[in-house]
Amino acid sequence: TTASDCTFVSLLAARAEIIRKVKASSGYEEAEINARLICYCSDQAHSSVEKASLIGLVKLRFLPSDDSLSLRGDTLREAVDRDREEGLIPFYLCATLGTTGACAFDNLKELGPICKEEGIWMHVDAAYAGSAFICPEFRKYMAGVEHAQSFAFNPSKWLMVHFDCSGMWLKNSGALHRTFNVDPLYLKHENT
Repeated sequence: TTASDCTFVSLLAARAEIIRKVKASSGYEEAEINARLICYCSDQAHSSVEKASLIGLVKLRFLPSDDSLSLRGDTLREAVDRDREEGLIPFYLCATLGTTGACAFDNLKELGPICKEEGIWMHVDAAYAGSAFICPEFRKYMAGVEHAQSFAFNPSKWLMVHFDCSGMWLKNSGALHRTFNVDPLYLKHENT
């Protein structure tokens, strides 16, 4: 439906993946792990990131953007290091390509390798400007997008599609399936 939903769904998938991973290696219970999770976005990010973290019951740290209103790698690195020292588990970054307030672009080329190294799910919110990437001359603004685990944009902005239509790509759709898959007893029978 909306980019806000994409942010929320990707956060839930990232949360489920990190809980599964930490539980397998540590033996902690899910609630113990969830209490230590922390996600990030820039101070320019859409309010949907804050809402997603509130509903997902995880801590959110707003990171300061630079003079160009861009989130940079050194800022993320500092936050991740500090949070790990405090016993928190960094697991999700919502980077933005085209912020709502100023159409600013976070530096994916710097953020992506840090996310990969640290096992942090990088979601790219390109709701506002993402439709422009259809044009080859604007794709340079996507540099580093290959590090993203998920990417969302709104065709309703610039592509003349009615509201409540978002495109979302996932690097690994299995993460989404594992997050929302249920296996109820009533579906287990000889004709399954």
